[in-house]
Amino acid sequence: MRARLGAWLAAEGASLETVSYPRAGGHARGCRLVPAGAARGRVLLAHGAGNDALYPLLALCKPLLRAGWEIFAFDLDGHGRESTTTFRVDAIVDALAGAAERAEAGRPALPLHLLGHSLGGSLVLHALSGPGWERVVSAAVLSAPIRLRIGARVALGELRGFLRRATFAQREHYGMWGVVPAVGPLKRGAYPFRLDGAPGGFGYVAGVQALLAQLALEEAAPRIRTPVLLVYSRGDALVPAEQGKVLASRIPGATLEVLDGASHWSVPFDARAVARVAGWLA
Repeated sequence: MRARLGAWLAAEGASLETVSYPRAGGHARGCRLVPAGAARGRVLLAHGAGNDALYPLLALCKPLLRAGWEIFAFDLDGHGRESTTTFRVDAIVDALAGAAERAEAGRPALPLHLLGHSLGGSLVLHALSGPGWERVVSAAVLSAPIRLRIGARVALGELRGFLRRATFAQREHYGMWGVVPAVGPLKRGAYPFRLDGAPGGFGYVAGVQALLAQLALEEAAPRIRTPVLLVYSRGDALVPAEQGKVLASRIPGATLEVLDGASHWSVPFDARAVARVAGWLA
């Protein structure tokens, strides 16, 4: 992926800066994508559980970078091959603040926007419900869960969502095997999920569920004052679109976009979602 991204950035006149900063008992990797010209604003990007700073988000990052946005994507606690952090429910709630500090340190002052997918979106909403984020101009979250719905039907629904033309188009970013997401113990070498102890292949699910319970987004949502775009999909078996409707009804002035067809995993590279987020930031 790094070589493919590097070639694309070179052709665009853009650049990638990789940084490491102390975080959660180790070090976290941050990826700063810098546009060719003067940046119009800064986007802090938080990924979903079981992925990493740039997966599966490059289809979303590239048009934003072309439009002049500086993007700082980072590995959440416990994620990323180049990070050494550990996932802990009581610590990850301030991961966004640590990343924002690193994104802005020594950089020109720019309008700040927050963007999150899945668990990253839930962390964005939780952060905005508390103090210290008054400088944020706007936020966009994709498929942010209040809680997860787990089971055989969910797995089958996500598998159907994977077997779509849009999925295989992502080969240009990750290669054929690289497109395949990590599930349970599968591909955890590529996309680790480091927890305290040894919970087994699917032990991370309980950790994420516990974190979502602590975030209590239904209670936190009314405290959000930042303009927020919520993007969900009726094809999402893991986080039903009804959760987006609940949050939209509780966040003052929120804008809700509900797509058809996209699975939970594929929302970040669904063309409609990408266009909606780009338009929102602009």
